[in-house]
Amino acid sequence: MLTFFEHRTRHHYVLFLHLIFSSFSLSAQDFSTFPENSSEDFITVATNLRFQYPDSALNILKNGYTKSIETRDTLTAIQSLISLSDQYTHNADFGAAYDGYWEALLFLDQVKSLKLEASTYFGLAWLYHLYERSEEAKKYFDKSLEINKNLFAEGEIDRQTLLNNYYALAIYNRKLENTEQARVYLDSCRLIRFKDLGDVQTSSAFIEAELGYNFFVENQSTKALDILLPLDKYFSSDQKSYLVIYHSALADIYLDNRDLENAEKFYRSAIDNGLKYKSHQDVLPELYEKLSELLLEKKNYQEAYASLKEAKALSEIQYGTRSAKNRQFIEIKDSFRQEKDAQRKVIQEQKLKELEQEDKIWYLKTLISYSAIVLLLGIILFVYRHFRNKIKTEKKLMLERRKLEQEKAKEILEIKNKELTASTLQIIERDEMLVELKSKLKEHGKDTNSSKLQKLAKSIDINRSNNWKEFEARFVEVNGDFYKTLNENFPNLTQGDQKICALIKLSFDSKEMSKLLGISTESVHTTRYRLRKKLGLNRKDNLEEFIANLN
Repeated sequence: MLTFFEHRTRHHYVLFLHLIFSSFSLSAQDFSTFPENSSEDFITVATNLRFQYPDSALNILKNGYTKSIETRDTLTAIQSLISLSDQYTHNADFGAAYDGYWEALLFLDQVKSLKLEASTYFGLAWLYHLYERSEEAKKYFDKSLEINKNLFAEGEIDRQTLLNNYYALAIYNRKLENTEQARVYLDSCRLIRFKDLGDVQTSSAFIEAELGYNFFVENQSTKALDILLPLDKYFSSDQKSYLVIYHSALADIYLDNRDLENAEKFYRSAIDNGLKYKSHQDVLPELYEKLSELLLEKKNYQEAYASLKEAKALSEIQYGTRSAKNRQFIEIKDSFRQEKDAQRKVIQEQKLKELEQEDKIWYLKTLISYSAIVLLLGIILFVYRHFRNKIKTEKKLMLERRKLEQEKAKEILEIKNKELTASTLQIIERDEMLVELKSKLKEHGKDTNSSKLQKLAKSIDINRSNNWKEFEARFVEVNGDFYKTLNENFPNLTQGDQKICALIKLSFDSKEMSKLLGISTESVHTTRYRLRKKLGLNRKDNLEEFIANLN
């Protein structure tokens, strides 16, 4: 029944970003006025562009982050990472957002800033909440709230920042259907928003909308509509990008009340606004799917199928396990440990840069006093040689370590290929046994004039096509880039040529190839001969070595 509130919570984080930054607007002509030297200004410019021009916002933030690293402005680097992660979340690139927040926390281990720490925890909390990791989400929501309560008491942050924390917890509890606790946090939001807030209407509208959602969770559709419908004028005129969420909620309520016409109207409006304003892209798959179900119920099969097809396509792009940009977050590993390793590398690079800077300072000091030139040059030479040797040693160790890793990877690949070869040979042996068995059954059936034996012989099916598909699937799993490399270098090869290449890579002889492919040994020899020509090999060239070295 409560379809809207059974959905994933991906869209709520973007909602809060919109609540915070809704007062900003910037046209495309402002791109050229981007101030390069002001960290605060470039983040503001990127924030203004986040909804209309998300790619431009990302580029500005990336450039700002790079410059802050070059100038060793750690606080600006952290601010850039947080803003980048916010933008990645808006773009539904949750893996990159997750990485950015953790990198910000690693920097915060070196430079303490409670404001930025609270912002980072807030962003992480939403990411964990998006993937229903409730315990982690609650932990980071509470951390962010605790820090901001203290900062607010000390006058370090404004009321809107603290309101965002309470509002987030209201949504968090409502999603868990803990509406009583959600209302407690909404009451806190009301107390905060009436005290010196610049945009009371914006805060009030979002808070009232959340209250309406709570009533729907409690099966009080009439009360929910009484609260939500008066807000339509405000959202439609001043917060158009939020109509994706707002109209989706209204559609769910009307659907629950069996008002299919209004439900369809608001589903379509939510989708249209999402596409128009490039906002809340993460909820579009669910909106298309719900619209499809509604159209199916209305027997509009053609449009229902089109909506369902669009839902599946968007869902696979944004949240599918095969999606490259989300696989990393779905399969959350020990990212903190990995980032610690990355942090150590960054520290090493910073130390090298510091040493280079010290060398320059020492060199300048030699110019101050002629009497100290020899001594200082000696010191510089000593330090230079020391660190040069140190770098050489580290490079040598790094190269050796990399070489060992490559050798290990090669050994693993060889083992997997050997396993694949053994498995394939077993399949060949199995087929040979089946052929022999089938032949004997036929002969014995003729000798004894037994129709049962003849039927049994006919029932034995040797499907070499399936054998090859099974082999090829496992081969691609182990040697992922082999076919890609082969096609890039020799696009004129046929599928038969590619099959022979794969079997040659696994050191199959001609007899084994003929059995697996279901062709004669002479055909294999002929294909190998033609293959050498297509690969441009001379008689002296070894075909097996050539194919083995393709990767």
